[in-house]
Order: sequence, then structure tokens, then C-alpha cells
Amino acid sequence: MIFFTIFIKKLTMPISKSAYRRYKVIDSLIRNTSKPYPTLNDIQEACLNKLDVFPSENTIEKDIKNMKLPEPDGFDAPIKYSRSNNGYYYTNPNFSINTVGLTDHDIESIKEAIELLQNIGGSRVSIRFNQALDKILTTYQEEFPQGDTNRKLIQTDYVNGSRGFKNFDVLFSACKNKTPISFIHYSFQKREYKSVIVHPILLKEFDNRWYLIGFSEYHTTLRTFGFDRIYEPIPLKRKFILINQTDIDLYCNDIYGVYPYEDQSKQKVVFRTTPLITNYFESYPIHKSQKAKKSQYGYCDFSIEVVPTVELVRELRSYGKEIVVVSPEWLINEVKNN
Repeated sequence: MIFFTIFIKKLTMPISKSAYRRYKVIDSLIRNTSKPYPTLNDIQEACLNKLDVFPSENTIEKDIKNMKLPEPDGFDAPIKYSRSNNGYYYTNPNFSINTVGLTDHDIESIKEAIELLQNIGGSRVSIRFNQALDKILTTYQEEFPQGDTNRKLIQTDYVNGSRGFKNFDVLFSACKNKTPISFIHYSFQKREYKSVIVHPILLKEFDNRWYLIGFSEYHTTLRTFGFDRIYEPIPLKRKFILINQTDIDLYCNDIYGVYPYEDQSKQKVVFRTTPLITNYFESYPIHKSQKAKKSQYGYCDFSIEVVPTVELVRELRSYGKEIVVVSPEWLINEVKNN
């Protein structure tokens, strides 16, 4: 449970990552019995060697002060300064920030977090995550046997057995490590297979389906590939093509869905809803840019700033006469024609 304790402690405490790394260095030096009573200078040099940073004496003194704070703001570390030895020590020689115990509140939070993971299930992510989740749940049942782990509290629409999901780990690693990949892609529209080389950027889930987004050498632009149409992905040893972050944000964030219209740029889309469904869009916006302008008769004009997508057209059409597209003109015709 030591790792799990540390993990939860890092989540619940308002400590920056850089500060926590210094705390670890300070803790290891104070617990070093072969060279006890580390000085401020000893700690500075250790930080330089282990973290490649040289904090000021003032920073180290603040770190020690913060470590001595009671939980949850600190570790309640029993640190004292020995004038006779000119260094710091623990009044409790068995203390370590790695073995700080959990409070009742921490334990309840862990129970709720693990039960949430179990109810959602690992089917939406990789096999490795499933295995890690099983280990956590096994530990959970041993440490907290009263947990209500058999009662499902959350139900999702995700269906197991989606085609291509077995490639999750390969595609995720390629995105993380910026590794180009080659795979066979099947086009439902053209009904043909094509070999492509993609420089992956991220994985995206939309409407219970998973997609890979990356720069395609064949299309010479950012493209989206559904997991169900990806076959035999192979990592390649070749230079990764970096894409401007602005282009990535435009392609990945300024859309509703995953497949943008190639000949359309980011634009303002306005649609009018009837009183019957206005509340649905008010309570669940379809995009972060969504704005609303109500009329006195209960109708509402919603606007979003997006690159129009196939999924957006499908969404607008799904409400039938309850939604009317106001602008742009081409989108009005697109929704009507489909």
C-alpha cells in the first residue's frame, strides 16, 4: 500500500511537483544513517545532483517548514535542527514521508475512487489498464473489505468488443513517444484498403468510438482514423513530423465530433431550437463556445464557433423539425439535403 498511499497523498495535498521532488530529497538525506544531520548546503548539492536544480537556502528552509505542517497541508514531519551537529534530523528515526498514514477521510476517498473505477470498468481503455485496475481492486478488497464493490452504481453505453480496440496500447504509445506508425486503413466510403504512414498526435473518444488523430503523409495534412478501420499498426524508426500547435488546436478542439469538412474553416454556426428542446442544449452544451439568445416565445438561437463536421450535421438533423439552422447558408442546405 506504500505506493498507493504516496499516490493519494500527492493528489490530496496542494503541493507542486517540483516541491514534492525536493521533499523526497530532503527526506532521503535525513534518513541516511551513514551520513546523518544534513546541512542546507548538503541538501542543495543533493538537489543539484538528483534534480538538476540548485534551490536557494530560503527555498530549502520553506520546504522543511512545509514538511512539518500537519496533514493535509504537510506531512507532519518531526524535523529538528541539531546545533551540536549543525544539521537536521527526525526526532522519530522511523519516520518517512513515504510511509505517512491515511486518515479516515483519505480511506473513504480511496474507496469512492476505486468503486468509481470498478463501476465504469476498464473496457474503455487498454488491457494494461485492466490489469492494473485488477491489482488495485485486489489490494482494495484486502485493505478495505467493507467496500461495496459488487453493487454497480454507474452504467455506460460502451459496448465491449469494438473492432480495432486491441491496438489501443500500440497507438497510445505512438502518441506518447512521438513515433510514426504504418498501418492498413480501410475506407468505408471508397470500400478499399490503403497503406498509410501517420505521425500520431492523440487518441479521441467520441460517441462511444475511438479515433486516432495524426499527420498523414499520404494526405499531407491532419487526418482522423477510426480504430475499427486500422489494421496491423507498426511503429517506424523515422523522423517524427511536428505540427504547429495552433493547427492541432483548430483541428482537435474547435470541432464537434471527429470528421471536419475539408473545404470549411472555423466559422459561426447558428441554429434555432423550439421550446421543447431548448433546455437540453442549455443544460448540456455541445461545444465550449456555445452561446444562447432566447426569444419571448420560448425559442432560442444557439451559436457555436467551430469547424463544421459530419457529426455536427448528423446531430442537427437528429432533432428533425425541433431545430432549424439559421446560418451559414451552405450548412442550411447541407442539413436539408441529408
